[in-house]
Amino acid sequence: MKFRSRLEKLPGPSAVAIGNFDGFHAGHKTIIETLHKTARHEKLLAVVLTFHPHPRLYFNHPIQLISTDRQRRETLSRQQPDYLFFIDFGIVVALPAREFVRDLLLNTLRMKVLVVGEDFRFGRNREGDLAHLHREATTAHFKIIQSATVKIDGCRVASSLIRKKLAAGAVREANHMLEKPYYIDGIVERGAGRGKKLGFPTINIATKNQILPSGVFHTLAEIGKRQFASVTNIGFAPTFHIVAAVPQKIETHIPGFQRTVYGKRIRLFFIDKIREEKEFTSVQDLVEQIRQDIAFLGI
Repeated sequence: MKFRSRLEKLPGPSAVAIGNFDGFHAGHKTIIETLHKTARHEKLLAVVLTFHPHPRLYFNHPIQLISTDRQRRETLSRQQPDYLFFIDFGIVVALPAREFVRDLLLNTLRMKVLVVGEDFRFGRNREGDLAHLHREATTAHFKIIQSATVKIDGCRVASSLIRKKLAAGAVREANHMLEKPYYIDGIVERGAGRGKKLGFPTINIATKNQILPSGVFHTLAEIGKRQFASVTNIGFAPTFHIVAAVPQKIETHIPGFQRTVYGKRIRLFFIDKIREEKEFTSVQDLVEQIRQDIAFLGI
């Protein structure tokens, strides 16, 4: 696989898949599978084209993304296209739809087949849609494949729906659509030491991930090449009267874990939500609840 952060003319004709691929859910997987199948059958280069930042972030529209740019690049690289173009959205934002197709796709990427989802839009002010593509295809002679819609539990799988479910703490439902556990990446930082004093030392995580559902969760903490069953609290520690104006804290307890890992990278997989974060009338009540939360893991 060849990774490119800038556009360049390809050495041969290609099949191209375009998208934001936030979260890389079941629908995205279908698009990439269709891309590879088509490229093999028609002897074309398999090309994935995506952009950073996300268009909504570029235009300062509110959005909390499932994946960071680093995570998207990592996930798309694992799909092993012949070329992965991960380019600055500002380069294409002003391109009229016709120029996007003619100059970028046909001339630069030498596209013969385009694979897209049903809600694909492109070009300046999102003026291009599937109808526009079909008009272009009649004269420019390329094929359009609209990837099949994926439904799970009767709902069309979409990044927007997954974002809502994660923000609401519906982790199990979101994971079903992602076909994998939602995860965040971060760096272990020093905390206030409250967990250790209670007998349940925690790993405090600083992350660039944007969706941090509040509550207490069953998680898997990946440190190095090992994974550990864990309980994670995301919130403001109300029992200790932490001011809610400060950023949410991510505190993970790994039963029996005694290593010092400050400054280490950690990946935290969310398996299920145990309960909401709440304020306890006493520290002893909190300790008892933590014991119950750990018992939820069955370890």
